[in-house]
Amino acid sequence: MQDPPRTRRQTRASILSRLLATTEGLHRPRLAAACRLTEGSISRILAELRAEGLVQEPRRPTPYPGGPSSIVTLNPALRVAALEFANDRLGFGIANLLGEVDTATRLPLPAGASAAQVAAAVAEAVDSLAGWCAGHGLAPRQLAVSIPGYRPGGSNPILAVDAAALRTRLLQAFPGVPLALCNTATAQAAIHLQGPGSAITDRHLFLYLGHGVGAAWVDPVEAGQPIRAVELGHAVVDPEGPACRCGHRGCLEAHASTAALASIAEVEEAALVAAGPGWPALTRMTARRQQALRRVLRQTGIALGNALNAAGPARLAVCGWPAALPPDLRTALEQGVDASLFGGFADRVAFLQPAMGQEPAAALAHAVHVLLRMGGLPPNEEMPAAAPAA
Repeated sequence: MQDPPRTRRQTRASILSRLLATTEGLHRPRLAAACRLTEGSISRILAELRAEGLVQEPRRPTPYPGGPSSIVTLNPALRVAALEFANDRLGFGIANLLGEVDTATRLPLPAGASAAQVAAAVAEAVDSLAGWCAGHGLAPRQLAVSIPGYRPGGSNPILAVDAAALRTRLLQAFPGVPLALCNTATAQAAIHLQGPGSAITDRHLFLYLGHGVGAAWVDPVEAGQPIRAVELGHAVVDPEGPACRCGHRGCLEAHASTAALASIAEVEEAALVAAGPGWPALTRMTARRQQALRRVLRQTGIALGNALNAAGPARLAVCGWPAALPPDLRTALEQGVDASLFGGFADRVAFLQPAMGQEPAAALAHAVHVLLRMGGLPPNEEMPAAAPAA
């Protein structure tokens, strides 16, 4: 069956994402085959990408006579910049597309900070980032900001940040640079797509278990779809369960957040979060605690299975504290998925460690994701479709 037609943006995104997935680059014939493009199409699009500074084609020796002497790579000079609100602080920095950071700074921003305190931290971060870029002659191709609780056009119940004012300030400091705002779950999903060791490359439902519980649908970059946040944390799994900050009872977040985990482990949430993947060492794993964890993981799996029932089959990626548990405990989550998912569950869940304490790594990864998904084109620009190989 012939491949459906692709837009120029999707074709460019396919090329750029293939190049990001390898640190060594690809020869033109292999790149064309991987992206299902003809020789004429790959030549035309690579000429555009070179002219725009997105790729380069250095010459390298070939292992056999007559082979291609140039290899296509992403331009190592490309940079993205980001701000990330997380863990009672604001991180900001600039990095290349592989996530190698040129500079990163974290400002303290205690929980419950007023709107004025948040605005002051934003002003300091944006001014510092713009000054560093100007001083080093680096201009980012994409900006991103990760904000806990961010909803486009909605109020933020977690952080007193004025998203519109933040957007205006960034666009004034970096005129002409595309900007993407997202929530924490979206940024955490993006970091696991980056580089050769990306965890899952096909369509999947990503669940983030932190102080809040967030989820997102993630499609392959070349599909052109953004990472789409979904409200799974406030799905009610037990109407008689504990009170949630949203005003309901028994939400998944009330059962499966790090605050709920801290109650089960009988340790301070701040200490648990600071320990990262070593958090199980902070508590003695008694039979009672194991039973409580299995119950929480099963409830989480049931919520995930029901989400797949509603939206169609996909892989699952669970990022957060369950990744530090032994497999015999984590299977309770898979059992919950299988118990609720119509037709059963064949593929195993991927358990991922969150990028906690690495701010702004997740927001930088989201900037890379957006840049690649847009094919390096401005958000409002599109071009005629490119024909796939016959």
